[in-house]
This record gives sequence, C-alpha cells and structure tokens, in this order.
Amino acid sequence: MTRRLKLMTGLSTVAAAGVLGLAGCGGEGEGESEASSSLSGDGQTVSGEAEGDSEGGEGESENAAASGDPSSDDVEYLRLLGLVRGHLIAFLELYNSGATEMAMTHVKHPESELYTSLAPAVEARGKPGFAAELSALAAAAEAGGDVSDAFSDVISALSLHAGDAGVAAQLLGVSEIVRTAADEFDIGVEEDGTISNVHEYQDAFGFLVASREILSGLATSDVNEAEAIDIAQEQISFSLDAFHSLTASESEGKASTIYGAAARIEIAARGLL
Repeated sequence: MTRRLKLMTGLSTVAAAGVLGLAGCGGEGEGESEASSSLSGDGQTVSGEAEGDSEGGEGESENAAASGDPSSDDVEYLRLLGLVRGHLIAFLELYNSGATEMAMTHVKHPESELYTSLAPAVEARGKPGFAAELSALAAAAEAGGDVSDAFSDVISALSLHAGDAGVAAQLLGVSEIVRTAADEFDIGVEEDGTISNVHEYQDAFGFLVASREILSGLATSDVNEAEAIDIAQEQISFSLDAFHSLTASESEGKASTIYGAAARIEIAARGLL
C-alpha cells in the first residue's frame, strides 16, 4: 500500500503542477481513442525531408538526449536499443505499405552511427550483439523481398539484449524513448500541423510503437509495477493519436502531448524506486 500511495501521490503532483517544467502539457494526452499499430501509407512522397541516412547520420535530437554511458547506464542503454527498434518499426510500416524509398531511410546497418554507439556497451555487458541480424534485414530489404523473418530476428535479438533490466529501469528507458519521440515530432511538425520533415515524424511514430511493444513484453506479479506499466501504455496510446498515416502532410498532434507522456511515465517509474 505504501508504494501504491507513493506512486499515485507522484502522479497527482504531475497533474496539479506539471512535470519537469513542461508548461502547456495540462489537458494534453487525455482521450479515449487508441491508435492502431499498423498505419496505412500510400507510398507517395510528401512535402518535407524524406531523406535519411540508412547507414548513419542519426538526427541531432537522438544524440542530444544521451544522458550517460550506455556501458554502465541502464537507462541510456535501453534508450538506444529502443531507438534501433523504433527505426526498424518505421521501416517495416513503410516497406509493407509500398513506400519503399522512404522505408530504406530507416533500415539500419551495423555500420550506422546508432549501432556504433551501442557496440561498446553491448561488448561491455557481455552480449553477442545483433550486427548479423541487422545486415540480414538490410539485405532482404535491398533485394525487395519478404522481410518479415529477418525483421522478427532483429526484434528478438533486441529483446534479449534488454532483458536483464528490471521493470523500473525499463520504464525509465521507455520514458526517454518517448521523450526522444517528442523531440523528433517537434522537429518534424510545424505549429500549424504541417509536416515539414516527414522522416523525423516517422521516427517519432517508430519510437512510440517501440515503447509500447517493450511495455507489452514486461511481465510482473507486482501490483505497483503492473499499474505503472498500465499508466505508461495509456500515455503512449494518447500520443499515438497524432499519427494516421506515415506519409501524411499534416498532423493534429502536439509535441507537448508526447513530452507530457514522457514525464508521466518517468514519474510512474520513479514511484517504484
């Protein structure tokens, strides 16, 4: 009961005063609808930046969010694993919808900057890495064939690499992935809702879905941990309402909704510590 009260008190504080100085989040992220994990895309080029670096050159916001050494910092390690997963989720959505050119900007090679930043941490933690799985997926995509098996292999490898962390650490990692999604959305979508950088908008979607999938893989018999996971899932569902198509030219979503979700998830996680 003590932990439950601690968690709910923290969330009440968020609602009353805002979290981490995020003014403008009040009232955002509340609703009933739940976004589908599979979005349709027409494969057509839209205004904005569709280009990305399939072999490196991650966005500045992804690197700027780094808060520690992933070799020793579990949260940063989980964040980076989640970003890899998110890029690949955006890739698969676009690839399956026929938007192949856009999709290829999200598929990651082992030589990519994101994987390179993870490699020392993977080695330090005694993990096998997932370079072979990434290479196989990229090769399958470049050949234009069925990528489902190769994609599943990468996701399985990513899950194994993250499996040692406890629920609180996983939730903190998810809060950072969601915060990075907010950064990407803020870059990609103008104040009037125009999508000016479609690649960053797609990244935001991928990171949010990756966060949801990570949470879905968490198992616990602790009521407080289960409640915190439910809170996080709810916040991510609210955030995903901003996405109706990965090739859209406009969005009604707000970055503040996603920033608010990240803050609430962090509070829920810290209530478990």
